[in-house]
Amino acid sequence: MTRNNKYLSLVLMIIMLFSACNMPDNNTDPNVLYTIAASTIQAENNRIASLTPPTPTFTPTETATITPTATETLPPTPEPTATWINYPAGAAEVLILYYNDVANSASDDPFYQWESPLNVTSAEFEQQVRVLSELGYNSITLSQLVKVLLEGGELPPRPVMFTFDSSKLGQYRNAFPILTKYGMVGNLMLVANQVDTQNCLSSEQVREMMNVGWEIGSSGFNRNNDPAYYGQEIGRSKTTLEEKFGVPILVYAYPGGIIDAGSVMVQKVSEALYKAAMGKQHTIKQSRDIIYYLGRYEIIKGMSYADFFEMLPWREGSVSQETMDWTLPKPSPTIEVQLTPPAP
Repeated sequence: MTRNNKYLSLVLMIIMLFSACNMPDNNTDPNVLYTIAASTIQAENNRIASLTPPTPTFTPTETATITPTATETLPPTPEPTATWINYPAGAAEVLILYYNDVANSASDDPFYQWESPLNVTSAEFEQQVRVLSELGYNSITLSQLVKVLLEGGELPPRPVMFTFDSSKLGQYRNAFPILTKYGMVGNLMLVANQVDTQNCLSSEQVREMMNVGWEIGSSGFNRNNDPAYYGQEIGRSKTTLEEKFGVPILVYAYPGGIIDAGSVMVQKVSEALYKAAMGKQHTIKQSRDIIYYLGRYEIIKGMSYADFFEMLPWREGSVSQETMDWTLPKPSPTIEVQLTPPAP
């Protein structure tokens, strides 16, 4: 029973007692009695309300807005650069490639013959350079190799040296822009008496290549293999090139990569104060023991992708299908032989 009902019952009892003492007549409206009771209850409620403290009004507390702090944008983490390899003096593993000429026509080489295996086309050359680039090879120069072999020092991983044994114009027109495209440099083994002649390299072109990292060596004065001319071919070519270009000529390349049976050429190269010389033996193990006959791989026209790839000492990695299909036949598919296990 609610509080109001309790009071209503109490008032009605009082009214009934009062009525019993003062009996009204039968004409008294019953609603009057109820009105009196209701008024009494309202008065009592008002009295009780005056005694009850008011319920406090809830005022919501404003919630603090958290403003996000701008996150500092860090620069992208640079990709780790290839770690160079430190070689003690005496030996290093370096792939040296030997090109006679990179030529497409007689305008690149005054002695050009389309059927000659010595004239590697620019398309073939670019495919080979692209393969090496995708496999992570890094080009080096003559002076870098000589320093490591004689004094020790650092070389990049998978070092490759491009050598060109001529002064033909094709080296500037074809080899130079292709190597530049792939971030590599080459080494010109110049025939001293051909520089500044028709369809051959000019001094200005050679200097332009040197200015971006190419280096020069000697491949003779006229490329005359007669022993009577060894002095001129080896000694005079060195002094002529040093005077023309103002740099020391450290390395000699034997014409055709071949030395005479008695090794007189080797002795003459040493006497002319060259630091090293290059032949045509297939090895990457360059050392001070063979410093006057360093190993090189001759590249000829028409070499297939498969043959070129097979020649490489470091093959781990991936070569894109586009590169394999560049212009030459792609490698022959490997045939997997399924061995039948012996019967139990």
